[in-house]
Amino acid sequence: MFLSVFGHINLDIIIKVEKIPEKGSIPVKETVIRAGGTARNIAYVSGLLGIDVEIFSRIGGGFPKIHIDELTEKGVNVDNIIVKNEYGMSPVCFIVSDGSRQVAFIDQGPMSEITYYKNLPRGEWIHFSTGNPEEYIKIKKLIRGKFSFDPGQEIHYRYNREKFSEMVDGTEIFFANEIEFEKALEFMDESDILEKTKNVIVTMGERGCMLISKEGKIILPAYSVKKRDTVGAGDSFRAGFYAGLKNGLDLINSCKLGMKVASIIVSKGGIPEKLPNINTLIKSL
Repeated sequence: MFLSVFGHINLDIIIKVEKIPEKGSIPVKETVIRAGGTARNIAYVSGLLGIDVEIFSRIGGGFPKIHIDELTEKGVNVDNIIVKNEYGMSPVCFIVSDGSRQVAFIDQGPMSEITYYKNLPRGEWIHFSTGNPEEYIKIKKLIRGKFSFDPGQEIHYRYNREKFSEMVDGTEIFFANEIEFEKALEFMDESDILEKTKNVIVTMGERGCMLISKEGKIILPAYSVKKRDTVGAGDSFRAGFYAGLKNGLDLINSCKLGMKVASIIVSKGGIPEKLPNINTLIKSL
């Protein structure tokens, strides 16, 4: 097993608008309902890219089974998805998107509580994305492996300095977008973060990504594509990054592969059922 992913599987209700307003009402261009969530997206795209991946998550008893079957069809191990019947069809995430920006509202459902999984992760890499930090801190102490910490938007409301410090400590990589990294810098300064993790990867949308380590900072430009929608692009970047590591690429070229995969998702307006062959993608870097 190369990758174990902890985090959300959501039912995403995506409300597409022309521009997200500061206040007031606006018309909706389109409403799309599909599977999403940080862990689901990373695992699904990882499966498309040929990574041996397992997912650790929780869903309500009414969550559409078809979306779990979709993961299985892509080769994702779903043995560690726990079903909590009392939580209905949650987690559900309402996402308002204008193609560039998103505002999300989530019903956490069973992801709001602490649950212990029967199995420990088997991956060479263990990726902790969104979810309960108290739970992840305990799991992290029980296992060995290469850890990545990727709290996403939950860094704003599920983390404080102590929880952030415990989760980032001993990791190989801390993932964040620019806004999330700014929040991390409220907990501790950059030099202190780099005492706890070897690398920080900051995604910057159409401007690319930044790789930060004790050796310095490297900014890598994004691939230029016609943008349809950015929902799922960040998670797809992470899957592409891991595909790079699995195929022997260094951190810089793994970031480039992550951006290549993300550019495909942005240009298609969502995560497709198929991606180009991994060797083709690597040759295109």
